[in-house]
Amino acid sequence: MTLSRMAVLQPFGFLAIEEVEIPAPKGHQVAVEMFAAAITPADVDLLSRSDAPDWQPLVPGLEGAGIVTAIGEAVTRVRIGDQVVIGATPDGAERPDRPVSTWTTNALVDEQYVAPFPRDAETDRDSLALIGATGILAATVGMQVVESGADEPVVVVGGGGLALATIAALRAAGATHIIAAAPAYAQAAAEAAGASLCLAADADLAATGARRGLDSREGNGRNPGTLDPMTRWTDTPAQPIDRDRAIAVLTEWMAAGRFSPSAAIGKRYTIEQINEAVMDMESGRIAGSGLVVVEPLK
Repeated sequence: MTLSRMAVLQPFGFLAIEEVEIPAPKGHQVAVEMFAAAITPADVDLLSRSDAPDWQPLVPGLEGAGIVTAIGEAVTRVRIGDQVVIGATPDGAERPDRPVSTWTTNALVDEQYVAPFPRDAETDRDSLALIGATGILAATVGMQVVESGADEPVVVVGGGGLALATIAALRAAGATHIIAAAPAYAQAAAEAAGASLCLAADADLAATGARRGLDSREGNGRNPGTLDPMTRWTDTPAQPIDRDRAIAVLTEWMAAGRFSPSAAIGKRYTIEQINEAVMDMESGRIAGSGLVVVEPLK
């Protein structure tokens, strides 16, 4: 067994740091010593439902990154010692059963939600926590948009981690005119990520002349999607997500200095600051996603 420090959800949304023993992995399970985890609007939405009558204690967190320390006997995708990214949406579909929990120093995850990521990747290691779902989705959509016309303007709506990652991915893929429709607090971050023009979140998007747009708003049970033409949202990318291809492309972009997941991070926290982090996300005080940087128990 491994002793882990976890942020465990309590009634009415409070998170308590508890030390919990997790068992050795079996079957397709992978044990990961975490070094960072993402804080996304989907996590904050979950906390807001913790006063429901059927609520049960759980550890939030849909994305993260770490090092594999042990594997079950049926695991084939990763090996002990691999650096991995964790994401609960390998095919882009949100799952109601929360298959992973990353706000912890040590996680036990089914291998289908784990993907190896090169240790020599040219990026800030902790920022890899946003690759497992956010980065993969942003890269997939960015590639699709650019393949259909890099010179055509594209609008990205939102100010969270997915919006900023999508802007950065579009720029890395070669898009030349990226319009961000973002809240005031996120516009500087959108420009830093690669937006060529920033508009207010409630701007008339049709007036931009763009025919394509990406709805990167998160939370409230809403799946990000595309806008094409500029009058109608659709809820899924035009093509299925190929996680391995997206990771290969992200690695290439990072090596070339064209993409950094840090562009999507608004603020970093320790696991002991998790309640402060949640309040910051709820109040809209930070652009992008939050990041929990954890140190394993020794």
